[in-house]
Amino acid sequence: MDMHHPGRILSAIFSLFLLLGCSEINDSWEVKGGGYLKYTVNGGKSYTIELDADDVVRPDYGRSFFQVQTQMEESSRGDQFSILVNRPKLGYNNANANYSWMIAENSEKGYLVGDSNIVHFDQKDNDSTWTAYIDLYFQDCRTGSCENDHPPLHIEGRLRYWIAEDDK
Repeated sequence: MDMHHPGRILSAIFSLFLLLGCSEINDSWEVKGGGYLKYTVNGGKSYTIELDADDVVRPDYGRSFFQVQTQMEESSRGDQFSILVNRPKLGYNNANANYSWMIAENSEKGYLVGDSNIVHFDQKDNDSTWTAYIDLYFQDCRTGSCENDHPPLHIEGRLRYWIAEDDK
């Protein structure tokens, strides 16, 4: 290759940048599995917690539930979630009140309150992707007490989970 020609030099540099830019493409959650939980608390600012492949348990031959459990270190706000749905189906599902909880701003675990705690799956595919709209109400335990005299924390958002190619 004649590197004295400016067009060839620019082409070689562009090719190098293209290769370097694509070198980490197989490190994304789409390939490894994982996703995100993007949510608001009481209609305020939006937050996102990244999910690793191990943060989600989906139904298989021995389990009939879908559960996401976020990691505290992934939250800039100090939030952590466990959201479980028994026998998930497309459409409206009730979150399981016994196994669904939220730690808000490094507080104690607050469990679901009320009977309108919805996980609405709009995509549920055992071979690739699960997405859902969440509309949940958790006890507010940020004052050190989980008494029901505090208004609940209203969590709304989107859950997206992608199954790794090797796990399909």
